Amino acid sequence: MDKLWEVPETLMTTRAKIVFLRGAVPPANENPDKLLYDKIEECEDVWTQLFHALLARTGSVGELLYQGKSRTFKVDDSFTEKWVPSMAGYSPSFKPDIVIARGGFGYYDGFLSKYPKAKRVYYGAGERYAPEKNFKFYDLFLTDAPKHRKKIRARGGNAEFFVKPAARLFAPMPVEKKYDVCFMANATQSKIKRHKLVIESFKKTGLKVLNIGNTDKTLIRYAKSIGADVEWEGWKFRKFLPELISSCRVGLCCSTGIDSCPRVIPEYLACGLPVVVTNSVKMWRDKYITDSTGLSVGDDKIVSAVKRLLSADSTRSYYEDNLSVDSAADYLAGLLQL
Repeated sequence: MDKLWEVPETLMTTRAKIVFLRGAVPPANENPDKLLYDKIEECEDVWTQLFHALLARTGSVGELLYQGKSRTFKVDDSFTEKWVPSMAGYSPSFKPDIVIARGGFGYYDGFLSKYPKAKRVYYGAGERYAPEKNFKFYDLFLTDAPKHRKKIRARGGNAEFFVKPAARLFAPMPVEKKYDVCFMANATQSKIKRHKLVIESFKKTGLKVLNIGNTDKTLIRYAKSIGADVEWEGWKFRKFLPELISSCRVGLCCSTGIDSCPRVIPEYLACGLPVVVTNSVKMWRDKYITDSTGLSVGDDKIVSAVKRLLSADSTRSYYEDNLSVDSAADYLAGLLQL
């Protein structure tokens, strides 16, 4: 990797000051209280945990910002989470050396404009892999997929792959293996997540599939009518997911290219499940899909791949060494030259 920027001499002797733009506080009907936590280990948001680990492992200090409402929560001496009415109208107690903008939202621009000397890092994911406006705002683009990295570099941007971990709560649980396949996907996104492909693939195979996510009665009736053995768990809070995932033997992701490295992939691996990922999924494939973690296959090979992996060993050790929050933080620190 080429050198992305000149590290100021002051950062050689003092702690880097970093702001992480996280997004908007969910509206009342989407349960904003799910963002609350007493200890960082209990936080369900992987981005918060990743940022905390980045600060802790590099000796940096920082603030993580949400737009909406007002709240200040000091996690420790190095890390404060703040909810502010407007990011554009907010100024932290320090001038940031680095600003990380996660999500690619336009309401970040007012904050970014105030700190032209800060190094700006963009991570949009999926269709927002690059900003629609102010492309030249950013010194570094974090990407999930080779195609996205290639397109950004063709426009003159510095783009590097990003390691997306799972929140620390995802870990193997000592529960009975009741299902062959875990398919974690909301039916409200069935065209992207491809529920019909899954239903039709497991028609009369004798394999049991657990779907975790909000449901659709039409899909439930369809699965039953063609003989696909699917149990529909419904949507669950994240704290309940590790036990459900651990009740399965193999994780499945078959999203369209609209997604990029869907977070279910590291979540399956963190819970010790090998994964089957279809070739349709945009991702840094070699990083996640190895001889020890699973298979990448065409749509017509989903069932045969699942059968091959039913007795596979746990993937947890590979995840811990290469994809965990701490591993991802160390990788990101290298990109940021901290």
